[in-house]
Amino acid sequence: MLLLAVAGQASAQDQAREWLGDMSRALQTLNYDGTFVYLHDGKLEAMRIIHQLGSTGEKERLVSLTGSAREVLRDDESVTCIMPDSKSVMVGQSRPRQLLPMVPQDLDSLLRYYRFEMLGEDRISGFQARTVAITPRDEYRYGYRFWIDTDSKLLLKSDLTAVDGTAIEQVMFTRLDIGSTISDAALQPSLTGKGYVWYHQSAEEATAPPQIGETRWSVGRLPDGFSMTHYQRKRLQPEGQDTEHMVFSDGLATVSVYVESLSSDNAEFIGLSGMGAMNAFGAMVDGHQVTVVGEVPALTVEMMARSVASRQVSAHD
Repeated sequence: MLLLAVAGQASAQDQAREWLGDMSRALQTLNYDGTFVYLHDGKLEAMRIIHQLGSTGEKERLVSLTGSAREVLRDDESVTCIMPDSKSVMVGQSRPRQLLPMVPQDLDSLLRYYRFEMLGEDRISGFQARTVAITPRDEYRYGYRFWIDTDSKLLLKSDLTAVDGTAIEQVMFTRLDIGSTISDAALQPSLTGKGYVWYHQSAEEATAPPQIGETRWSVGRLPDGFSMTHYQRKRLQPEGQDTEHMVFSDGLATVSVYVESLSSDNAEFIGLSGMGAMNAFGAMVDGHQVTVVGEVPALTVEMMARSVASRQVSAHD
């Protein structure tokens, strides 16, 4: 009986991984046009997303339907953010979408830190769905629940969940057209950006590879599975000193650590601050401001911030 139970668990986990992999591919490869709501911090926002995979790669247009008329255009080369509130347009290197969650291709690497589970069937916005959960094995990271269309494997709804399983943030499609032809006109912004200030990411920033292992600081306590994936030293203020930025990830969750020397006119940030799923913890270490921030539980950012220490860096580092 024990062997049958173990085999059943393994089979269910393999099935969950297959559904998650299909969901990620569907988000990248299908044509779709839909409206979704995003619930976070007690606020409800509505957005329209138009996605196309053509001969030149992925193209996507994201339009805010509530609040100011913001638009984000993304392709394989760049992302353009049009913000009427500040009358500005930011053009930078293309990055993955944020509101519609993506899971990494290497799901096996997450098995030590998360469980993959099939939770049953449901119905979302007129579509039949299967529910799949990614549940953390400890209290240092959040989990996810995904409602996936049984036919197209497209994501219909997602919850970002706390350790106790309660939803912290939710995304759900209220209207969705899958597989139809997306016209070029539908991917053009309604805001021209005329008269706005344009900010372009420099070619050096866009092509610079991530730096790892050059930091003068160390984080002594990390949740199991977290490792440094990016390091950068840069000046955030023209008159300020360099800030060290370290990024740590387990493949799904990501945490940033900032270390900077405070000037006399900058206030210290000490203690915990949170907004929705995002938590930040500040501490002073050897006269430097340490700030740890990420979509992880408060326990995680506090543990990491309190373990930051300076280290000796040799001349050839």
